[in-house]
Amino acid sequence: MALVRHGDRITAWGSDSRGLVYAITELADRARTTTDADPFIGTFPLVEKPSSRIRSMSRLFCSEEEDKVWFYDKQQWREYLSMLASNRFNRFSLALGFGYNYPYHNPWITDVYFYFPYPYLMDVAGYKVDVKELSAEERDHNLEMLRFIGREAARRGLEFQLALWTQRYDFDDVPRANYTVRGVTEDNFAPYCRDAVARLLNEVPEITGLTFRVHVEGGVAEGEYGFWEEVFSGVASAGRPIEIDMHGKGLDFTMIDIARKSGMPVAASPKYIAEHMGLPYHQSAIRNKEYPPEIAKSEREQLSEGSRKFLRYSYGDLLKKDKDFKVIYRIWPGTQRVLLWGDPVFAAGYGRSAMYAGSDGVEWCEPQSFKGRMGTGVPGQRFSYQKQGWATKQDWRKYDYLYRVWGRLIYNPEAPRQSWMRWLEKECGDVAEACEIGLSLGSRVLPLVTLVHGPSVSNNHYWPEIYTNLGLIEGSGKRAYGFDMEGPIRFGNAPTFDSELFATAREYAELLLEGKHSHRYTPLDVADWLDEMAQGCEEALVTARNGRDYGRMEVQRILVDVEILAGLARHFAEKFRAACWAELLIASRASELIEPMLDHARRSVDAWRRIAAVSRDLYPDDMTYGPQPWLRGSWHTRLPEIEAELLDLEALRNIGGTESVPTDDRTRTAIELLKCRRPTRADGSGVTAPTSFVGGQPFRVSFTGETDAAPVLHYRHVNQAERWKSMEMTKAAHGYAAEIPADYTQSDYHLQFFVSLTCKGEAIITPGLEEDLANEPYFTALQN
Repeated sequence: MALVRHGDRITAWGSDSRGLVYAITELADRARTTTDADPFIGTFPLVEKPSSRIRSMSRLFCSEEEDKVWFYDKQQWREYLSMLASNRFNRFSLALGFGYNYPYHNPWITDVYFYFPYPYLMDVAGYKVDVKELSAEERDHNLEMLRFIGREAARRGLEFQLALWTQRYDFDDVPRANYTVRGVTEDNFAPYCRDAVARLLNEVPEITGLTFRVHVEGGVAEGEYGFWEEVFSGVASAGRPIEIDMHGKGLDFTMIDIARKSGMPVAASPKYIAEHMGLPYHQSAIRNKEYPPEIAKSEREQLSEGSRKFLRYSYGDLLKKDKDFKVIYRIWPGTQRVLLWGDPVFAAGYGRSAMYAGSDGVEWCEPQSFKGRMGTGVPGQRFSYQKQGWATKQDWRKYDYLYRVWGRLIYNPEAPRQSWMRWLEKECGDVAEACEIGLSLGSRVLPLVTLVHGPSVSNNHYWPEIYTNLGLIEGSGKRAYGFDMEGPIRFGNAPTFDSELFATAREYAELLLEGKHSHRYTPLDVADWLDEMAQGCEEALVTARNGRDYGRMEVQRILVDVEILAGLARHFAEKFRAACWAELLIASRASELIEPMLDHARRSVDAWRRIAAVSRDLYPDDMTYGPQPWLRGSWHTRLPEIEAELLDLEALRNIGGTESVPTDDRTRTAIELLKCRRPTRADGSGVTAPTSFVGGQPFRVSFTGETDAAPVLHYRHVNQAERWKSMEMTKAAHGYAAEIPADYTQSDYHLQFFVSLTCKGEAIITPGLEEDLANEPYFTALQN
């Protein structure tokens, strides 16, 4: 897209209709956001081309109570889709049938509106399938709204993806359901879905792709390939290219082949990092619990909980060098649902990594996704705030800046700063820069916490934004996290989402007791980063409060969330530090360790108290994202359980019935190592290796630089089903070298690798994470 000025005339050039849309909306945006300091013409020419091929935003219908209002609002659709197009998104996904995970014998299913989408949209000739409580008028209105959304998306150059997440549930075994689906039998189930898909594509010709959840949670047992052959034939009957996008969990190459044989374009859409958001790189290792078990959990789950379990929460083995299908990453709505997000640095990082090793793009489940899920909808609560005057015109308007930063930076990671600052300058006046800094740093807090503290991959159990406390000593948190953690269930033993690069507090304590260094980042490194983020947020808050435009409502919305995020950074930083002392205490039982642990624990609780004070009058007591207590509530309602843990810890002064043990030499050495520890450092220099290789030939990696001992080369195929390997590098003419053997490079996959070493007692990872935490911390070599 290009905007070119000729004297007073501005010409918009686009290579296609979408480029023209971007150019026109850019002109309109400049007109809307012009200020005296930033005249309308701005800086020309502006020439951009996309980095990520797919830049998608997904909006989820999960609650009849909360979602019908926006679904039927034509004006909000016009404004929302225009906003997406102006911010360089090229795909909009409307997700239906996302209400529940397990549709089998689930007596708690209540809100089933659109859960099995077809009969809520149309009557399919030849089948007596309908919804008992739904009028024909409402059903027809639903279809007309879908047509309207499709037309409006197409007018703006957006691809229209319809996500049909559930194909079936136990229609006759849901006594609490608010609607009754009638007429589906074992005999007509597959043909009905086939013909329903075909008619849907005929009725809404603007649909360009369909997303299917093809594992057990979509209602079809894994391995029932005949059902999908029939449904995909319905897609093919549309007579136009319709992308078949299959959600990654449980996906196997048989399913990909079935989709391929339909003749339609094929895509696989794995999660980016579990059901959460992490740093903007693809985790180098999945959790131990995600590797396949010897025996599948059940026959229905023979893939997602069996042989293909490694694909539940990342790209698994999909990134073959010769793949002929798209890979699109879906960022799940688990980490941050309520608070504002807006970091240009991380957004640019995601824009770069969205194309990793032949990938094709990224889809973000928008803020507040899953709001009111599983029958917990509250009318009017999509607007988050309980304080009068704080709600925006539409619920998504609160996140205007998020859409701008995310869309423009994944489109072009080198986008000029003014492309997002224009909006801030218009809305925030003289405190725009302070808002930008605070929100940028605050937006890094929860992705970092999520990556290094992963008690559950499930967003149905883990919500770090409004954290359900996991105790430093075994106790609190078992109900929320016990099913998804390998015991013992305590904070310091919670796994990381990247075990190759980050150590848990328990692992770090064990190394300290052995007198060893970690080649990985430790919880203390993470705590330091969080403190730096909090400090930057707090300084931005001080600057903003001295500004003339501090009282503007948009400024207030941004800064209160920045203050909460700064508090979360302080809370988790101190919790990570406390966990290191707690793990040493558990391992040694030395009473000397209690007071340092308590000191950090108190600071952690104090930080949460400040968060509760800030949020109490502004946000509702009960923000609902599901029925369980860990999926609802607010920061101030979490405070009592956090304070209760502190009382339990203080009781440990008497060791709670456990005999006190004097500090032995081993423990004293560990304490000294902890006190004088030096941060793990990243250093991108010193390593030399090709950026590509030929399969079946050895791959040589060299290192030059100062080191205490031989560096270690860590390497793996770009295949998360595999474990990492390592080898000590050997002396070479100008440093050290190691060769990945030829039989290992003879593979269908690319390579990734990094080097670890110590220098003057300091642990170094090459390349490791740069200061802004937005780069890929490993090298990648592509196979020719």
